[in-house]
Amino acid sequence: MERSRWFVVLIAALVAPLGAAGLPAGDPAAGRALFVGARAFEAGGPPCGACHGIGGEGGGLAARFGPDLSGTVEALGGPEALDGMLESLPFPSMEPLYAGRALTTGERNDLTAFLVAAGGRAPAGGDGAIVLHAGLAFAALALVLFLTGRGHAGSARDRLVQGARRRGAATPATPGDRP
Repeated sequence: MERSRWFVVLIAALVAPLGAAGLPAGDPAAGRALFVGARAFEAGGPPCGACHGIGGEGGGLAARFGPDLSGTVEALGGPEALDGMLESLPFPSMEPLYAGRALTTGERNDLTAFLVAAGGRAPAGGDGAIVLHAGLAFAALALVLFLTGRGHAGSARDRLVQGARRRGAATPATPGDRP
């Protein structure tokens, strides 16, 4: 993790408890809807789940661009620090996505409540079912292509020449033939 990112996290963890003692409770279900994109952010930012995974939610929420957020609340030192981070989003990869699209207080509270509820779950990673299904689909497609292509040996030109010979027509000249 970059030094500046750790510095911002440390400052947020130290300062947030001083000013956010009365942090209103959010709705974990609404936070999950924001996280997965079922409910859009008011300012139009992308959903968290497009880049981040979250434990206990299955392979569909196991994105790999950003880190898994299952242990974020504990790592930052509590919900207040997380709220401070969601307010400023001090990460270089997130700055262009959320420039001019700040999260509202209600959205931050809902996301914080969802991430608190997700705390302690095993990190998202999927169970490999997607890879297994993709492999089986590929094998089935390869088998179908093999079985349907067995009777079509040779080139199209060879099939045309054979058809012409059967009809008794003159064999078409090849580029190397001389009259």
